[in-house]
Amino acid sequence: MFYHLILENETGQQINLSRTANRFMFSKIEGLNPPAGTVSTSSYAGMDGSYLNNAFIEKRNVVIPFEMRGFDVEKRRHELYQVVKPSRYIKIYYSTKNISVYAEGIVETCEMENFEMLTKGQISILCPDIYWYSTETQIAEYSKIRGAFHFIFPDNDEPFPIGQYSTQNIMTIVNDGDEVGFILEISGGPAKNPTIYNAATDEYVQILGDIKDGDVITITTKTGNKTVTLEREGVVTNIINRLVSGSTWLTLKQGENKFYVRASEGLSSLKVRLIHRNAYLGV
Repeated sequence: MFYHLILENETGQQINLSRTANRFMFSKIEGLNPPAGTVSTSSYAGMDGSYLNNAFIEKRNVVIPFEMRGFDVEKRRHELYQVVKPSRYIKIYYSTKNISVYAEGIVETCEMENFEMLTKGQISILCPDIYWYSTETQIAEYSKIRGAFHFIFPDNDEPFPIGQYSTQNIMTIVNDGDEVGFILEISGGPAKNPTIYNAATDEYVQILGDIKDGDVITITTKTGNKTVTLEREGVVTNIINRLVSGSTWLTLKQGENKFYVRASEGLSSLKVRLIHRNAYLGV
């Protein structure tokens, strides 16, 4: 089976550990499966069994054993050290014939056996975010008027559209991975009190107040990274205090998800983008 593995640091430097690179050779990768769960229980006093306190998933640990073959082993070892640095950020790209994903983490160790006949090594990476994310981004958009203007102009006198008017205030997106949060971008305006409703659950997220023309509100609902920011005239500020009481950090269920867009004023001027990457506990 074909496997492709690339590591990238915070500056964009990459090292290719794939078999096709003919520079490194990895035989396996640990950490592709769902991470182990941590379950805490307490015993009943004088009774059989126990009760659950809490259960959660720990960080992911990706371990990559590899070998170096051929000439210039020392040179390639130093190239690896330039990208894979302990305690520093690293991005792991992993792909097969059917899937292409990445995970982000911190390098724990990068060790090698330098004085053996065959140079072997192992990289250990700790990923606080437990998911593998699809390298492809899915976007669902809402806009009352959608552009349809295009080149080349028709060479006849028949009418052609320069825009399309939407009669439904709804966005639809399909999540093929696990249930996770996403990113919402609300722009346009002027408008007031924009609200996004989950069509299936009636859960919503609402921002109190005005949106001026040129504003961009970004709502992130991902676990461990829940934020609400406003970009106005190039300045980004935290506006989580503008979340209306009762708002929910919406997530995408597996399968088809539908969201309605509402506003107390100026709905027709709003533009909303829902940005999502499929997330997988195991690949």
